[in-house]
Parts: sequence; C-alpha cells; structure tokens
Amino acid sequence: MKKTYVNTNNYKYPVIIGGNAFKSLQVELSKANLSKRILVIVDRKVLARYKKVIEKDLKNRADKFYILKLTAGEKLKSQTTVNSIYKVLLKENFGRDTLIIAIGGGTIGDTAGFVASTFMRGVQLVHIPTTLLAAVDSSIGGKTGVNFSNAKNIIGTFYQPSLVLIDTNFFKSLSEDDMVSGVGEIIKYGIISDESFYKYIHSNFSSIFKLKSSVIDKIVYDSVKLKVAVVSEDEFDNKGLRKILNFGHTFAHAFESYYKFKFNHGRTVTAGIVAALCLSNRKEIISNAKLRKLLQLPLKLKTKKLIGDFNSSKIIEMMKLDKKNKWGELNFVLLKNIGEMYVDVRVNKRDIKYALEETKKILL
Repeated sequence: MKKTYVNTNNYKYPVIIGGNAFKSLQVELSKANLSKRILVIVDRKVLARYKKVIEKDLKNRADKFYILKLTAGEKLKSQTTVNSIYKVLLKENFGRDTLIIAIGGGTIGDTAGFVASTFMRGVQLVHIPTTLLAAVDSSIGGKTGVNFSNAKNIIGTFYQPSLVLIDTNFFKSLSEDDMVSGVGEIIKYGIISDESFYKYIHSNFSSIFKLKSSVIDKIVYDSVKLKVAVVSEDEFDNKGLRKILNFGHTFAHAFESYYKFKFNHGRTVTAGIVAALCLSNRKEIISNAKLRKLLQLPLKLKTKKLIGDFNSSKIIEMMKLDKKNKWGELNFVLLKNIGEMYVDVRVNKRDIKYALEETKKILL
C-alpha cells in the first residue's frame, strides 16, 4: 500500500492506496480518532457484493451503526436525496458526533459529502471510492455537490474528508462502462501532468482494462499524487492552479447536461478533452502536428462511443451555466504542451463552435 497526504492551510488527511487497503480501515479510523457513531452511505450494488466485509470492519468498532443504501447515478445528486438523508440522520438520532462513511462511486461521494458538510453545520466524513473515476477524481479535494435543473454540481460546498481509502480490488467488479469513465479522467491527468506519465498511460493502456495490478496501482497513485499536490496548494480554487484539473470539463459538463446525463462523466470528459485540444489548435496555441499527436491518447477510447450527435449552439448555451465563467463570459483551460496549461482563456462563440464541429467530425 502507498500513502500520501492532502495538506492544505486548514486540513491534513491521508489518502491510502492499494489492493486490500480496506483491511486497514479500522486502524486508520482509530489513528484519526474518528467518531464511533457511524452512518454508512453506500451504493446498493457495492453493498450487495461486499456487505459482509463492510459490516465486519465497521460494526464491531461502532457504538452506533446504520447503513443507508442508495442507487448510484446522476439522478441521485438532488436536493430530494439530500433531504431524505437528513431525515434518516434525525430519525436515527445522529448528532454532531456523527461519522459519515461514503462507499461507492462519485455520485455517492458527492452527495454524502454535501450532507456531511451541511448536517448540523458539518460532521466527520470518510471517502471509500469503489470506482476508478471516484478514486482519481471526486474522492479527493473536498468538492461536494448536487445537480439542479440539469446543471452539473451547481449547488455544493468545499468540505474536506478526514480520510480517503482507495482499495483497488474494488475495481475488479466494475463494468466496462465504469472503467471507460475512469480512464477518461486518467487521460486528463496524463495530458496535464508530464511527458513521462503521458507515455506510461499510452504504452500501458490495454493493461488498465485488464486491471493489471502493478499498472493500476501506479496510475491511480500518480494521478492521486498530482491532484493532492494541486489541492494542497489551491484548496478553494481561487489561485488558478486548481483550474488545470478542469481541462476538458467546460465542454464535458455541457455535454452531460445536454444529454441529460445519458453518457457518463468519463466519456464526456474524453470528448471534452478532444474539444479543448481542437480549441487550443484553433487559438494557435498548439500546431496541427501537435494536435494530431495529443489526440492519439483520447482516441484510444473512440470505439467506446463517447457521445452522440449534438447541436453545437445548444451546447454553447449549456456552457453559460459553467461555474468557471467570469464576468458573464465563457472561460476555458487550454493546452500549450503536456503539463503546460493556460487558464481563464476567454474565447468567442465562433471559435467554440469550430471546436465543437471538429469534435463531431473526429468522434462521430
């Protein structure tokens, strides 16, 4: 197992990564001196497969223990779901000494995190991501959120967990769709990191889907390490550095809203990366030759049907809801080179439409 730490001005907490990491949960909870009044919010599919393991490792430690199983998916991320969890917390007499443990993918973690940040003005939180996407993305960094009116994560908070525990053995039960979703974010890390990591992902791409443990553990750890470094430096997304994590996401979130979340986050992120690369080329930040080179990695997923047909003008309208916009204008993260980004780039609608139409030609 490997361990790294998110270390902001306000918080420090461990991120533990590796096969069988779940077995260390009790020890880590004790080390962090976390509450023994535990509400587990868990994906019902994960619970069906791992119920004995979850109960064995938590029930014996707990003074109070309650499992709330939910159906994962973007529809979960709503105020209706949040209110239903509040009701359970109150009915079961949970107070400010509550520890919420989120076990599942990103939608479980985002929703549980939002509840933890708001119930009684904040209770303890632990993330145990069970999908590749959540492991490298949403479980780390303290962003919580629910959707509203088809707008992605438009209501949310910054709220750091006390512990993140990533057991890569959970990935063995993932569908191909879930793996594609996680790989979309990994492609992003390869592009915003450095040449060495980019090449490693490129050359070991098939091994990711085969869940070769040495490859998975390295890629997850290196992705997490990059996000940990960025979050530790720019916790609240106000220094500009954390914005590099949003490469491709202005397009991706608009795609998700346009399709009403029919296509999962990783697929739309991959399509968003293609669009952001096309936009970088349109703005003459990268050459045609470099565009062709950089498209090679995301296009390894082209056969997985990343997105469907779309109306570019409507996608641009969806972008107006993006949280990264400033002064009423659309802002993008664009690429100069692997590991070299421009943030807060203002772009006119004509260039955005060009990038979207090029994306359509490339992917459809």
